[in-house]
Amino acid sequence: MRSQALIPKILSEKNSTWFFEVAALAAGVGLMTALAQIALPLPWTPVPITGQTLGVALVGLSWGRNRAFAILSTYLLLGALGLPFFALKGGFLLGPTFGYLVGMLLASFAVGWLADRGWAARGFWFALGAAYVGSAITFACGLWGLSFFLPADKLLVAGLLPFLPGDLIKNTIAALISRRLARLPA
Repeated sequence: MRSQALIPKILSEKNSTWFFEVAALAAGVGLMTALAQIALPLPWTPVPITGQTLGVALVGLSWGRNRAFAILSTYLLLGALGLPFFALKGGFLLGPTFGYLVGMLLASFAVGWLADRGWAARGFWFALGAAYVGSAITFACGLWGLSFFLPADKLLVAGLLPFLPGDLIKNTIAALISRRLARLPA
């Protein structure tokens, strides 16, 4: 089955070369890096509010499963090597945000898989649903990782509840953008 996500459709119609594949990968990593720099620390939790989850939804919905997974893998690898790609510099290796980062990798695959099957092109509510699948995966992995640093009775207040309003906004933005892009001629 051919991907119904925007970037794979464009690249397949243009008989993409390695140059365009690398450019698509670099654009996705750049988007993730830029959105990670939008960070708001909260005093009661080691997890900041960031733009990364918006990036995961946009990358998954627009780049599709394979490219989104490659983008997030590259982003995480470069961040793990010490490049200033994450909201918390140096917070990758077994830190309190490690689970969220792993969750973002898995979420990119899941959201991209749904986009490949046409969810981003099918309508706003489908795109929003795909973005929320990614959020659920990210939060589940994030809370699991955070549980090694905080007691169980603090997890929801420190790792989930303060992020839900922003998640609603970010997923809505991602769904609106992906719908708008899906309507553009390739």
